[in-house]
Amino acid sequence: MQERCVNNFGGKVLLMDAKTNEVNEYVRKNTKEQYEIYPGFEFRGLKMLLSSPMLVGLKIKKKKIILPFTKLCPKYGTVLFEIDATDEDFDAIRSELKKVEY
Repeated sequence: MQERCVNNFGGKVLLMDAKTNEVNEYVRKNTKEQYEIYPGFEFRGLKMLLSSPMLVGLKIKKKKIILPFTKLCPKYGTVLFEIDATDEDFDAIRSELKKVEY
């Protein structure tokens, strides 16, 4: 079944009403592997709502993904989530998104 809300992924909220630079800075500082995620990218059947391209980060050892999503609900804006991940989730991101190198 196709997801309709990022809340259904579970996990925890790291940032709320965040700006693009805040999301990117958090992901850079807290993950070792980052990819550029763009508006409309489909993850687990959910199209990512984003105001602009941002970073998504992988925490391989902890099996977590740091994922931004812009909520259409009032007062939320862009939210950065940490969600549990599977190897298939990591493979999907690695194969479909561009890795960011610093």
